[in-house]
Amino acid sequence: MTLHFEDVEVGTTYEVGEYAVTESEIIAFAEQFDPQPFHTDPEAATESMFGELVASGLHTLCLSVRLFVTEFVGGHGLDNMGGLGMDDLRWHAPVTPGDTLSLSIEVAEKRPSESRDDRGYVTFDRWVFAERDGEREEVLSVRSHNVVGRRD
Repeated sequence: MTLHFEDVEVGTTYEVGEYAVTESEIIAFAEQFDPQPFHTDPEAATESMFGELVASGLHTLCLSVRLFVTEFVGGHGLDNMGGLGMDDLRWHAPVTPGDTLSLSIEVAEKRPSESRDDRGYVTFDRWVFAERDGEREEVLSVRSHNVVGRRD
């Protein structure tokens, strides 16, 4: 089933996905995009304010996008035509090797396009949680603005 603009309702929440983060991918991402010692060197990271290796916040954001695309757009069939931007990005806690991430999505706002009948604009509030020792901790929040297809 495809979720079109008409199918998403303000206030609806979706819980999607799981993604296990590994030490090797934290290091590989950081070496390419955010080469700071607390992201790339487990030994040096022990001397940082984190006390251990942590994922780049940009890596966490990218993983949230992956979960949105693979688990919500793909898994729930959202007719996502693209994004218009993000606001209110916050990192609440670091992501560490072994964390399993999940995504919570709430439809915050929606409005039909005034100039194109094939689309509408939907604002999603998104929260990423890390599962740690049976506890769920919020690690990232962001508001995204998406273009969503309408029914023919």
